[in-house]
Amino acid sequence: MKRSLLAALAALALLVPAAAGDIATFVDLGFSNDSAYFMFGQYGVDPASGKAYAETYLVDTVRNDFVKNGVARKTYDVRLEPGQDASGALFSLYGEALPLVKSCRINPLAPGRLLYVLLDGEEPPASLAFRDFKTDAAWEIALQKKATETKDGVTSSFGLSVSVTLKDGTVKHVTAGNPGIKRQGVRDYIIRRIIVAPDEKTLVLIIEKVVTQKGDQSVRYMVETLRLP
Repeated sequence: MKRSLLAALAALALLVPAAAGDIATFVDLGFSNDSAYFMFGQYGVDPASGKAYAETYLVDTVRNDFVKNGVARKTYDVRLEPGQDASGALFSLYGEALPLVKSCRINPLAPGRLLYVLLDGEEPPASLAFRDFKTDAAWEIALQKKATETKDGVTSSFGLSVSVTLKDGTVKHVTAGNPGIKRQGVRDYIIRRIIVAPDEKTLVLIIEKVVTQKGDQSVRYMVETLRLP
């Protein structure tokens, strides 16, 4: 029994990446019922310290920007044992944000409706074309990204071009993202999920950021929100 336990712990230890860098876990924390606000979080283990971290973001979907005091980040002085994950860090940070969550009327039971997901292991396409089988709308989304590498590291930016053809043939075009914003250390952007809010007009794009710092590569998430005219 003892030998089996030691063998199991050794196997679990092999699952912990030896190289620095980590992949955060994204969590949809819900919309307000009027779709004016969206909240998401991410959590993981800091590879340098081995401690659990969490981040929460509360987004004004009309402005495509964070609400005041809507960004929280914390690293907890807890080292995880083999087989444990860092989700407790997110639960703790969410609890600290409850006053703001309540003021923005975030409903965890309103996560939105999934329109698109890039499965793990799939190659991200240069552009997306898919149909919403609930509304019969046809979507086309192009992600234009640019990365510049210098001796000081990499900087990058991106923009989005969105086109939707409704069931009645009406075509609507929307742009999002800001190519003028240069993000230090971000090497690549990948559209990981697309969610439509309860109002069926607000779109949230979950974008994976591939971040390089001091030669180590990590994955973090951001969102872009847009509302159809």
